[in-house]
Amino acid sequence: MNELKMFGMPIQFCEESQKLVPANDTIHYEDYSRKYSKGMFGLLADAAYKVEDNPYYDFYKAIVEDNTKEIFQSTDLRYDSTVIIEGTAGGEYKKTAGHFHMPIPGQSISYPELYQVIKGTALFVMQKVDDYRKEDGSMQVQDVILTKVEAGESVVIPPDYGHCTINIGAETMVFINLVSCHSTNYYDSVKRHAGMCCYAFRTPDGGFRIEKNPRYEFVCEPRLTAPTDSAVCGLEKNVPVYRSFLKDPQKYNYLNDPATAADAMFSLLKTL
Repeated sequence: MNELKMFGMPIQFCEESQKLVPANDTIHYEDYSRKYSKGMFGLLADAAYKVEDNPYYDFYKAIVEDNTKEIFQSTDLRYDSTVIIEGTAGGEYKKTAGHFHMPIPGQSISYPELYQVIKGTALFVMQKVDDYRKEDGSMQVQDVILTKVEAGESVVIPPDYGHCTINIGAETMVFINLVSCHSTNYYDSVKRHAGMCCYAFRTPDGGFRIEKNPRYEFVCEPRLTAPTDSAVCGLEKNVPVYRSFLKDPQKYNYLNDPATAADAMFSLLKTL
């Protein structure tokens, strides 16, 4: 068992089962699921990949300690975790399915989402398109951001950007997210385009290379950004988001009301 100190609560990682293990009985999660490669069919670069039982990722919904549950409920925020197993499918690094967030009721923008990597190395793909709910024709990519994030670093997905997370490291990767309980995901257009607009493939030296998904229309080139601390958004390297949230929950109100921190969120996405 390996203690995940960046998690913010006593959570361990079991190498044998590749699962998160609460260190005591005061920690609970609302739901758990494991996705296998069969569930990723239609989202992979290699449409001919047919292995069905390759474990991909686990999702733990609403992880909370008994004595902090009311704080999360009072702020309408949820703390989840995803574990992406190390490896590839058809040479493409394992990843989450990818989705957009639906618009906030009464507004024209969607909810943002905060991520922090706890273990391993992630590549976050964020894409802005002309219309993520169109039912025919190719989505036009107006902006695509690739951010490599190491353990202890954080990113904020801004409103209206679809996103997925890719495990580009040589070990199982663990990350958490803090998101509005009111946020709902939209997957259909990503599925229709066989995944996000960029794929990440393992190179012989253990690095990664990016390929554009030809099912999209691009009016831009992918751009690289780096994780950046932000006092406004509550991001501080090597400080667990969970603990920062408990110390000052109101700082994260922008996850329910993004207009209050729009400039700060987008300032984090400066091209390298």
